[in-house]
Amino acid sequence: MRGCWKVVLFPMVFAAGALASEDLDELMRKGDLSAAVKGRSEGVLIEDSIAVEQARASAQSRSEYGLELRPRVTDSEVGAALRIYLPSSWNKSKLREQLALVAQEEQLRVSALEWLDLMDVYRGFCEYRMLNSQLEIYQNELNALEPYLEKANLEVELNQLSVTDRAKLYSVYLDLVNSQEKVSSDLLEIRQELHLLVGPTANLEDMAKTALIPMPQKTDFELLFQQALQNRSDYQLYSAQARSTSAAEAVARSEDGFRLKYIQPDVEVDYDNGETSFGLSASFVLPWGTRNPDIAVYQQQQALSLSVMDLQRRLIADRLRVLLNSADAYYTQASERSERIKPLLLKLDADLKTMDTGRLEELRDLLLVRERILDVSLQTTRSLCNKEQIAVDLAEEIGTLAQ
Repeated sequence: MRGCWKVVLFPMVFAAGALASEDLDELMRKGDLSAAVKGRSEGVLIEDSIAVEQARASAQSRSEYGLELRPRVTDSEVGAALRIYLPSSWNKSKLREQLALVAQEEQLRVSALEWLDLMDVYRGFCEYRMLNSQLEIYQNELNALEPYLEKANLEVELNQLSVTDRAKLYSVYLDLVNSQEKVSSDLLEIRQELHLLVGPTANLEDMAKTALIPMPQKTDFELLFQQALQNRSDYQLYSAQARSTSAAEAVARSEDGFRLKYIQPDVEVDYDNGETSFGLSASFVLPWGTRNPDIAVYQQQQALSLSVMDLQRRLIADRLRVLLNSADAYYTQASERSERIKPLLLKLDADLKTMDTGRLEELRDLLLVRERILDVSLQTTRSLCNKEQIAVDLAEEIGTLAQ
């Protein structure tokens, strides 16, 4: 994504079609946007679920009985033993807990990816609306100049206007056409990117009406910070990983105590002496000198998850403070700009109507005024896009659409 891309705080008015009184999370669950984004990542969730099931089956198979035939043949005797491996002493409840946490990790990971995709969609619609507005502004400007082109052609034929003056008018018109074409190309690119995220048949016009995120009504840092810790799947993933490795450590420790590992009945035939003997042996695991090396690995993984979790908390807090400060500064700047420019625009608009007498010799001054108003209009659309994207950035940071 370019420019004003990249999941945001102050009251924001919903576009037509959205109900300000309705919870936005619920609104998007009813609509097509969240479902479209999630639907395109369901394949990943299915693959992860299959991997979890395979891991579960593999782990449980280690606790089953096992049989092993152990034949032995020498010059003077032959023997055979049937070794019977007994189920391990794994803690079944801990094993189930570990597997459930592994499944939760995968779901959180997929949810985090889906959330980032959804935020990219919201950013895309911010730019999508801006480009549509700019396209309309350019078209209105071109429509306003077209009558002057026809009049300039007529006056050149009547020798009432020089070819040079007509060329200047056409040059201004072509500059507007070029600018409009650039906006059209940017809009086409944004449409392609959005269709890749929400599906090729999605109605972008309808989605653009509701794909708006409001700024939080309350900008209390501690409140938003706690909201982020509760809602963000990527942060919750570290907690699930730490609990999962703790459960895995408990499972590994259950293999360390005194236990009967296997029993082995056997038979031997001594050809030299003509004797047959039977025996029974067993294997015991003693409670010392048998520490499972996996325990140290799980402890290291748990420590790493907790460390990353603590780092993530601090990063969330830092980013949230920066976003709140930036949003406050931007809104102050935008408010001051609006107060300064609005009366000037009203005056220019009134003067423009007075200047528009239809006389081509006065067109130069008229075009100069229209150019300034055009610049302000385009900058206003960019300012609105920035405002909407600040809301998206904060929504991404606190992990929710409902603000």
